[in-house]
Amino acid sequence: MAKSEHKYQIKELAIAVIIWEAIFWTAFFSLYFYLQDVEAFRYENEFMLWGLCLVPITVLGFFVVLRWKNKSLNTLAETRLLPYLTSPLSTLKTFAKFFFYRNGLAFLILALANPQYGKGKSTAVAEGIEIMIALDISNSMRALDLDPERDRLSIAKMSIDRMLHKLHGDKVGILVFAGDAHLQVPVTGDYRAVRMFMQSIRPEMMTNQGTNISLAIDESIKNFDMNNGVNKAIIIMSDGEDHEGSAEEMASAALENNIMVNTVGMGTTNETPIPEYKDGRIVGLKKDDRGNTVYTKINEEMLMNIAQAGGGSYTRAEGSFVNMEGLMESIRQIEKTEMETSMYTDYDDQYHWFLGIGLLLLIAEFLFTEKRSGVVHKLQAYEV
Repeated sequence: MAKSEHKYQIKELAIAVIIWEAIFWTAFFSLYFYLQDVEAFRYENEFMLWGLCLVPITVLGFFVVLRWKNKSLNTLAETRLLPYLTSPLSTLKTFAKFFFYRNGLAFLILALANPQYGKGKSTAVAEGIEIMIALDISNSMRALDLDPERDRLSIAKMSIDRMLHKLHGDKVGILVFAGDAHLQVPVTGDYRAVRMFMQSIRPEMMTNQGTNISLAIDESIKNFDMNNGVNKAIIIMSDGEDHEGSAEEMASAALENNIMVNTVGMGTTNETPIPEYKDGRIVGLKKDDRGNTVYTKINEEMLMNIAQAGGGSYTRAEGSFVNMEGLMESIRQIEKTEMETSMYTDYDDQYHWFLGIGLLLLIAEFLFTEKRSGVVHKLQAYEV
């Protein structure tokens, strides 16, 4: 009788567990991010998904226990006495037993998160305004003068995300601009969609570089429905290095159409170089046609003048934080308009499916044995 028949084959088990973990986590994250786009689906207690962090801990504990058992076996008895004290172990059954326990735990955690699916849409009436955020994505927004770890654009996107958490009933759209302007997200009440599309915004989206704020205001106005009777506002987030001019005149034109124009200054008054990127990594500093390093700094005066001409407020970023309270207060002063919004209601709980599967797996783990079956044991012994 080989002593190895009574020990856990940790190497083989590790390979099987690693393969399953790769399959499980790939499927989980693929499904999770897919469902983020499904409006009818939600988790009632999404924070409970953090409980899945227990799964890797369980996997680690499983191998720690197996190694301890193997070491204990070495001191238990001599090889010739092992058949009288222990039973041969099946690697396949050991993996199956752990498979049941590990996945049973995962399904119970998913049950606690309570996945829900909406049965249908209903129309609700909310009061709010329409806001178009014009986000500067010119190369100068890559500057690291506000925070050595985050560029201007990243800080602007973080600020938009925080602002969305404070909005209630308002509809938001995002327009990106540099030398040209492009509507990234039409005006919508679905803040989750705004956040999702905002993550993909980067300077490479705009081939025509520069900063044309007047065009950004003009395109923002064109992408509003001017006949729906809803009050509107534009928020320009830029370093203000406008190379085209006429932005103040366009802000005045927007105000004449009852659209408030606000500005948020991204940058400092100190000249700072612009990083040059390749494949997502900084490879040097941006140069002009003559090989000189390009520097950038905020044009605060222009941004203040645009806000004044547009009847709005000016806010300046400080470090990695943009205090939007003054701007939000200006927006709150705008008269709200009743707007119809569609939303999913009457969500059905789906936790019972996960709870049932989880309990069945744990029961199977309890009833399953690691002992090698008699037939398999005899065949393996015969082959030896």
